[in-house]
Amino acid sequence: MKSIVSSRISKAAAGKALTAFAAVALMTGCADDTTDSSAPVTTTLTETRTADPALTSPPPAAMDVPATESDVEEAPCGSQVDATMIDDAIAQIAPPMPGVNWVRGESNAGTCSLLVFVALHTQGGTGSSPNQLLLFRGGDFLGTGTACNLSYQMITGAADDQIDVRYRYIVADEPNAAPQGEVNVAYRWNGSGIDMIGELPEEITDGEC
Repeated sequence: MKSIVSSRISKAAAGKALTAFAAVALMTGCADDTTDSSAPVTTTLTETRTADPALTSPPPAAMDVPATESDVEEAPCGSQVDATMIDDAIAQIAPPMPGVNWVRGESNAGTCSLLVFVALHTQGGTGSSPNQLLLFRGGDFLGTGTACNLSYQMITGAADDQIDVRYRYIVADEPNAAPQGEVNVAYRWNGSGIDMIGELPEEITDGEC
């Protein structure tokens, strides 16, 4: 009777042992599954930076611009005829009358014009007093418009190769302040000197020039 009970006890103990082992194995398997599914996944990211072209590109090479003809040959405006040259020219011509000086009048000196003029008037004079015209080109004094001093001179136009002038003169008995005669001439550069285009009547020149 004792052996049967012992055998039953042994079988019962063995069954419990097997049940316990199975439970442990099952728990171990679950633990492994839980560990695998819950483990954090580590991803390695490699950042690639693209260089800014504006910072890495070399600056464009400077281009050589050839000088133009105007850059090479043109003199600065107003550099050809100055006050000293005008005074030197005045010293080379006759005064308007004995003991009286010339004073400067209209002029295009100091501009870009190639043919430069300076009008001269009698100091303290009136419209009928003598006048003269100085002409320059390339910084050289070319001479006067006419060989003699004339009254009622007025500049009416100027270009690189020509100066236009109007002269008035007394026709009859009109007052000196209101001459009725009028003639227009031009002083034109011919490549080597000045030509007068037009003619002055004897009423203006008195046959002197």
